[in-house]
Amino acid sequence: MNRLLIVDDEPIIVDGIYRLLQEEEELQLDLHRAYGGDEALEKLNAIRFDIVLSDIWMPGMTGLELQEHINERWPACKIIFLTGHPDFNYAQTAIRNQCMDYILKTESDETLLRSVRKAIELLQTERMNAGFLDKASEQFQLAVPALQREILQGFCEGTQPLKSLKPELLKSLSIPLTLDGKVMLVMGRVDRWPIQMTKAADKAHMMFAIHNIAKEYLSSCALQSVDVEHNRFFWLIQPKVLLEWGSTHAAAPEDEWSRTIRFVHGTLEMIQSTSLELLKIPLSLAAAKEGVEWREIPARYQKLRAGLSRGLGIGQETILIEGQQSGDFSVDESEIQKQTIRQLIRKWSGNDYVSEDEKQEMYKLLSLLSDMMDPFYEDVGFFLEIYYAIASHLLTQLNRWAVDHAALEEVEMDRVSHYQLHATRKDAFHYLIHAALRLIEARDDEKKEFTNQVVSRLNRYVEEHLDSDLSLTTLSDLVHLNPYYMSRLYKQMTGVNLPDYITDERIKKAKELVVESHLKMHEICKKVGFESPAYFTRIFKKKTGSTPQEFREKHQPTRFK
Repeated sequence: MNRLLIVDDEPIIVDGIYRLLQEEEELQLDLHRAYGGDEALEKLNAIRFDIVLSDIWMPGMTGLELQEHINERWPACKIIFLTGHPDFNYAQTAIRNQCMDYILKTESDETLLRSVRKAIELLQTERMNAGFLDKASEQFQLAVPALQREILQGFCEGTQPLKSLKPELLKSLSIPLTLDGKVMLVMGRVDRWPIQMTKAADKAHMMFAIHNIAKEYLSSCALQSVDVEHNRFFWLIQPKVLLEWGSTHAAAPEDEWSRTIRFVHGTLEMIQSTSLELLKIPLSLAAAKEGVEWREIPARYQKLRAGLSRGLGIGQETILIEGQQSGDFSVDESEIQKQTIRQLIRKWSGNDYVSEDEKQEMYKLLSLLSDMMDPFYEDVGFFLEIYYAIASHLLTQLNRWAVDHAALEEVEMDRVSHYQLHATRKDAFHYLIHAALRLIEARDDEKKEFTNQVVSRLNRYVEEHLDSDLSLTTLSDLVHLNPYYMSRLYKQMTGVNLPDYITDERIKKAKELVVESHLKMHEICKKVGFESPAYFTRIFKKKTGSTPQEFREKHQPTRFK
């Protein structure tokens, strides 16, 4: 829907064009009127207009002066000038200032409608060709590293299932790996940043340089780097032959994998020394002993992470190889499970559950947490860590969202903040999960209630002001929403377009007045908000199959006849 402003100092011209355009429903215009340049400027300063139909010569502010303001404030707005006197100089100035069309008031209505349609088509074309797709592509490329990190880190840390990794997804994110075959994992850590390097941007730049060094030395391999924290990263590595062969040869020969593993292990020292020599950045690296199936990567990730954190000797500039005596990577399976739970907690606490899909995902995540905690209720330290991580976030969200506590009356906050009030730790944790689920539901209930209130307020206002201005802009001011968003929200909640509802209510009231009153048709027309009797008659007949007079004759009780 495009917003159109009609500007002229002659009310009869403004109102006539308004009625003309109002009858052209297929144009889907949100129509506004201004009876002079100053009033038009006031409206233009308040909201955006897509098309302006303006007289070129008006007392006070002329159309040409108004055009200058429009070009400055809303450069995409299409301006159509109307004039009663052909003047080459005016036309030349208007066109030079990017006026879209120049129409004589003596020309036909069809000429005006044709110009408006042309403006609408031009707006649509410009929106398609404005470089939005190119800009979106550029922005997507800038966002690729973050998306790569979200997908691959989530998978390695156990918060994203393997099925979330699809070949087309890897391709779209320029991840040079294949899901057909094994993959090797290397984890790294910046042991110490130079003292003068305090800015996050500088550190990110250095991380990029470290990955470039690795790619140069391991150029015979396909390598995807992912930054995990400000000083940690990991690499996923495959022989390039896997990509060259494609999915028809899912597994590289074992001797190819053996060469790749030896090559990677032997090259780690060179990567480490080059980083120190060129970048002055010391690294520690931990590498898997072999390539493994993708489904095994989360477990290897936890083992390598634990091994790198444990370290040896001074704990800096180390190179650890899984399975070698110098780097004991044995990690209890329960520790891997704990790390996965911690990752799930971080994922939960970082989500606002705005969309329905996100809400359903959180339901599944909280249910999974409940199941995964079963073996750890006797581990008091870990239980307290997880319990209060969830409880703290729950209370933060409760306050931040300003959820009505009455909506959570079945949830006792004391029983959330004090696990000792429950018979067992398991009971306490299940109650906590129940509280978290209820919070999400309560927020969703409040959002629905607010939306219903908006719809009810709009309906009530329309019913009580049928003879008033019921433009989208006027109604949006009433509920403090953007006009287009309000219109979409109304349609989503009711299944009816808001302008159609307004028209239906006006016709409903008109039918009542036609049958139950002695008012003349032009009086009824005015009382229900139609601009002209002709337009009122046309819409009434379209909705009822009869003209207002025919409807009166057919339905009015005998005592009124």
